[in-house]
Amino acid sequence: MKAGLGGVIVYVPDAVEAAAFYERAFGFERKFVSGGNDYCEMHGDVPLGFVQEDYVQKHLPEFVKNRSGAHPAGFEIAVTSKDVDAAFARAVQAGAAPVTEPHDMPWGQRVSYVRDLNGVLVEICSPWTTS
Repeated sequence: MKAGLGGVIVYVPDAVEAAAFYERAFGFERKFVSGGNDYCEMHGDVPLGFVQEDYVQKHLPEFVKNRSGAHPAGFEIAVTSKDVDAAFARAVQAGAAPVTEPHDMPWGQRVSYVRDLNGVLVEICSPWTTS
């Protein structure tokens, strides 16, 4: 049986605040907010969800929390844009911390990096290709 990627979930101090940041910084749209505001899901081909840390800690053992003052965790959220420079500027204006300015990669993709309000690493890049 082949598995598929069902979504990405990030544990954050405040799920609603994280969703609002992704709306401002990247233009995402909210799809769902739970009754207790402990889960928010964004529209997308691969859903991006935010779960409040205090909620998830009831069900999972301790984990490393994402924080703006700490080193980023060993993963990134990739956000694609046809205009990486404009998307980078929008994210920084919305409060994202710049990490790497937009630049071209040897394989032709344009990439940049920011950290979101919780310190999560976000790559802003031109659309991926397999050719």
